[in-house]
Amino acid sequence: MIELIITGAGTGLCDSILEAVDSVEGDYRLRLIDATDSAGEARRFQGRTLVIELDSEADLESADLVFDLNQTYNGQAVAFRPNLSLLPMLRRVLAPLESGDIKMIHGVVGDPAVEHIGGVEALASQVTQLFNGRDPNPEPFGGILAFNARTLDESGEVNALRSIGALSDTAISIERLQTDSFYTVHASLWFQACSPAVADIILGFGTEAYAAGLSVSPYSGRVAHDEGIRVSARRVADDWVHMMLTADLEKTIWAQEAKTILVDALGKVS
Repeated sequence: MIELIITGAGTGLCDSILEAVDSVEGDYRLRLIDATDSAGEARRFQGRTLVIELDSEADLESADLVFDLNQTYNGQAVAFRPNLSLLPMLRRVLAPLESGDIKMIHGVVGDPAVEHIGGVEALASQVTQLFNGRDPNPEPFGGILAFNARTLDESGEVNALRSIGALSDTAISIERLQTDSFYTVHASLWFQACSPAVADIILGFGTEAYAAGLSVSPYSGRVAHDEGIRVSARRVADDWVHMMLTADLEKTIWAQEAKTILVDALGKVS
């Protein structure tokens, strides 16, 4: 039996993950762990009630798989930690392509507040503080954010993108912004394909018609847990394609990534 532990179980992300993996059947045991603010709360999962354990008293040594939502786990089990919003998006969208298919990518990716632990609540508080004529608390963003965007270090994300097979030899230049969206990650990217034929393949990744301004003012509400990444693509030259991608970072990206990891782990022991 696989023992799956979720830290930070009192968060909305945990609720999204539970919703996504509720249909996953297999020989596994689920435990929920969090700090004093959430310990003792109950969650429903697969028809039964789970009580969140207090992190200071919970034994994590028996874990085989950890969804480390509060990023405090230091053990040896396989761990999933949600971060770098663009990486899982492009890994999923560009999966059919091979190394060398894309010569260059440049553009902008905007990370929502949920990228930070407690970020949604902090952004909501900043908005309230501004409306009340007070200087907003800059944490956890490191600076004032409400109604604005902040430029972030993109080097870690660029390096991580090279782990995607199609991007291993690609020239990548992106600007990474912390936006005032609560949940929606959005990217406006220009792809230079190695040939017009590959540009045609990239155009085929589109799921909906191009909409002007989508990357500036995306839909930032919640979606169903099984909604996919929204992709708009248009050709701007024989070998150049402009693509805009938006998704609910918590439900569409992270929760589905966690589900895939659990299904893979169960498959290895079946």
